[in-house]
Amino acid sequence: MRLMIVAAVAVAATAGLPPVAASAAPSSVSRESVQTAGTSVEQSAACTKPCNRKITDDYPYKKRIGKVDPYNFWAGQCTSFAAWRINDRLKLKFHNNYKGVNWGDAKTWDDAAKKVRLKVDRTPKVGNIAVWNDGRFGHVAYVARVDGSKIVVEEYNKSKREAYSERTISRNDPDNYIHFPF
Repeated sequence: MRLMIVAAVAVAATAGLPPVAASAAPSSVSRESVQTAGTSVEQSAACTKPCNRKITDDYPYKKRIGKVDPYNFWAGQCTSFAAWRINDRLKLKFHNNYKGVNWGDAKTWDDAAKKVRLKVDRTPKVGNIAVWNDGRFGHVAYVARVDGSKIVVEEYNKSKREAYSERTISRNDPDNYIHFPF
């Protein structure tokens, strides 16, 4: 119901405008297409938390690969991308020493989350961080969409070295999901 109301406001605010004018609408009424029950609806940026925002490579540190990002992770790595998504989409001031705990490599994120009393479980929700503990460093990804037994994750440094990718995977693939407050 809430999505339909927000969608109606966004469509009404830009209805009748030519495409250029609609895309130049104030940022409070930006247009993003979302698939709901087989139909495309417009979604307002008033959807302030993770919602079903556009899945795209808008990571601002892709030209700083190999340098430390503002969150104290290496740019171009999965941890940097996940930290940026947490800050950007969830509006948390997350960094590598969040709540006094060192988050380090991806494979230690679920343990760090437990230390700061965040919910960690096997049930994905949009806005969660998916964690894989295997390999030398592990891996983290942002859960962008949940659809039954499948999820869509956005990530860096998985399918492509130090680059963005998105994957549709089984919700059972990650070892855990970190639920940040939003």
